[in-house]
Amino acid sequence: MKITLTPFLIVFLLNACTNLSEQYNSTRTQVGDDLTVNLNDGRQTLNLADQLGVGIPKIRAKSIAQIVFPKAIKAGLFVGGNYSEGFIFRNSKPLGRIRMSGGNLGPQIGGQQYSQVMYVMTEAKLNELLNSKAVTFQGTLSYAKDGNSITTLISTQDDLAEVHTLIFNQTGYLAGITLDGVQYSVIEKY
Repeated sequence: MKITLTPFLIVFLLNACTNLSEQYNSTRTQVGDDLTVNLNDGRQTLNLADQLGVGIPKIRAKSIAQIVFPKAIKAGLFVGGNYSEGFIFRNSKPLGRIRMSGGNLGPQIGGQQYSQVMYVMTEAKLNELLNSKAVTFQGTLSYAKDGNSITTLISTQDDLAEVHTLIFNQTGYLAGITLDGVQYSVIEKY
């Protein structure tokens, strides 16, 4: 039996992974408890990101807001998922808490915990993230280099004009290339 991955089938599978991820989020299992973060964790992660490269403070200065996930997790074997809770900052003040959850599909193996900062560059994108539960699609490339796990997002040029994403503090090992369906949902507004 031959299975052909049509665009419809890919979207269907990613949506199913996102739905499973949302069900997992509501159960708040031990993994979820281990990923619990507080506002101080968010501030420390944002400050740590500034120290990672010369260009990062410039990007932060140009951004209108930052979305910070101090502890995110991603795991998979051909089909996988990711989850994190974090904070939205604007002018160094918290706007609220946000959840990232989703599923992914593609040749991959392993699991990884990491930190992620999204530098939001436009008001339109910030409003979209604050008021929508739409699933966004992106590609991810994960591999090992010099004994370190590296993760890179693959985005369109339009996405880069609206959001710059930095992934760092990777632990564990995840290798592969995936198509990810990710949902960002605001948990609480301050």
